[in-house]
Amino acid sequence: MPKRDERHMASMRKQILTAAQIVFEKKGVHAATMSDVSTQAGLSVGSLYVHFRSKEEVLLQLIDSGVNGEPFDACATAGELLGLIEAILQALEAPGSASQAACTALEVAAIARRNAEVQAVVVRNFTRLRDAVLGAAARVASDGGTQDVQAIGEALMSLLLSAQAQMLIGVPSCNDAKLKAARMLITQLHGAPVRVKRYTAPLRPTGSD
Repeated sequence: MPKRDERHMASMRKQILTAAQIVFEKKGVHAATMSDVSTQAGLSVGSLYVHFRSKEEVLLQLIDSGVNGEPFDACATAGELLGLIEAILQALEAPGSASQAACTALEVAAIARRNAEVQAVVVRNFTRLRDAVLGAAARVASDGGTQDVQAIGEALMSLLLSAQAQMLIGVPSCNDAKLKAARMLITQLHGAPVRVKRYTAPLRPTGSD
């Protein structure tokens, strides 16, 4: 039997996942079918099942690849950390954020409550993101700043999660106040006023799902 080209297989999986994300956001996870995904991807349904056993497996892969702690891993200064948090808050507040994509996130949260496998992935993603935020807080702390680095890191994580939760349920996020709170917290870490460094790279979702 001929050996499958790993690069081609990876490319096909990426094509399917991209299509699935579009379909889930248009129709919702519950209403979407593998046939919908195959049509969006321009592939046969049989081709999808070569790579994924079910819609649930596609969803799990999307959830697992959705977490994005990398920007926090790259933060080396207080200004970079503040700029990143500002960019995330602005992205959550942008028009269209509370759209079907938000509804999909709510569906995932509901699924996680009754599906142990999905719950495990969501918890793992939350842990990755939390570790990245706490790691960034530890890196930007200076000798002149507060000693309770972990508490401030947890507070920054809570700001981000509350902003996302408010976006998902469609209530005002009060992001100006959250940004002021983030500046105060990071100033405490740094031990001096912080000059924000604007974050310009594309952002992926930061939430646990």
